[in-house]
Amino acid sequence: MLSNIFQRDGPMAYVPTIRGRRLARELRQAREGLGLTGELAAQRLGWNQAKISRIETAKMRATVGEVMELCEAYKIAGSRREELITLAREAKKQGWWHSYLSVLKSGFGDYLEFESEADQYRSHDVHLIPGLFQTEAYARAVFRTSTALTTPEEIDRAVEARLARQKRLTSSERPLRVSQIIEEGALRRVIGTYRTMREQLRHLIELAQLPNVEVQIASYRSTNHVAFDGPFTLLHFADYPDVLYVEHFMGCQYYEKPEETAHGSVVLERLRRSALNPSDSIALIRQVIEEMPDEPEGRPGDDGFPA
Repeated sequence: MLSNIFQRDGPMAYVPTIRGRRLARELRQAREGLGLTGELAAQRLGWNQAKISRIETAKMRATVGEVMELCEAYKIAGSRREELITLAREAKKQGWWHSYLSVLKSGFGDYLEFESEADQYRSHDVHLIPGLFQTEAYARAVFRTSTALTTPEEIDRAVEARLARQKRLTSSERPLRVSQIIEEGALRRVIGTYRTMREQLRHLIELAQLPNVEVQIASYRSTNHVAFDGPFTLLHFADYPDVLYVEHFMGCQYYEKPEETAHGSVVLERLRRSALNPSDSIALIRQVIEEMPDEPEGRPGDDGFPA
C-alpha cells in the first residue's frame, strides 16, 4: 500500500481502540433503545450534548466513571454494566503502533488498530507488494521515495513499524488469517534493485506457504479480471462489524455500513475467482524471479538509492 501522507508535528490525535469503538457503539444503542435524544441524555447527566456526541462517535475516550454515570442514566445493570465498564478500562490501552504515529500516514493508526484486532484480512493490491508482506529492504526502498520522510531516522522508524505489523502473520497465539490478491504488475515493478526484488519475491513465496496465508496473483493473461483503481482491504472481527479500508492518493477512508462492507466482499470474491489459484500464483512468482535480469552495472546502493 502507498504511504505518501504522514502525520507531522503537533499533539497526537486520539486513536480509539476497537474496544473504545465497541463501547461507543454500545452506549449509543443503549440511549437509542430508551428513545432518548442526545439532548435529553445530556440533560439527565448534566453534561453538554457535544460530550454525548463525542463519546458515541469515539472521538473522545469515556472514563470508567463516565461509563458508570451513563449506565445509571440508561438503567444498565448487572453483567451488562460490568461488560461496559471493562470495555472502558481496556479502551485506554495503547497499541504498539502509538509510538510510531509521527511517521505513519495520516489516519493509518486507525487502520493498525483495526488490523491488530481483526481475525481475518482480505485485500487487493495493485501497484506494490503489500506492506504486510514487505521485506526490510523493499520497505526501505518504498519509504525512501517519500517526500514526507526526510531523514534517515524517520525512514528507520517507518520500516520498524512496518516489520512490527507483520508479526501477526507468524504469531503462534492469534495468527491473522490472510487472503491477499496482488496484481502481476506489482511483481514486475522493480522497487530498489533486482536483488531487492528477488529477495522480496522469495519472501512472498515463503509467506504464501503459511497455513493462515493465501496469496493469489491477478495475471496479465486473465480475460475476466475485475478492473479496480486502487488497493483496499476488508477486515473481519469476532465481535465488531466488518471494516472496509480504501486507500487513495490523499489518504484513506473507512466504511462500516453493512451495505458498504458487503459490496467490498462481493468485489473481493470476484477478484479471487478471476485470479490464479494459490499454486499457480506461486509458480508465476517463481517465473518472474527466473526472468529477472542480472543487476546492471552502476546501479547505486543495494536498495537502488544513493547512500
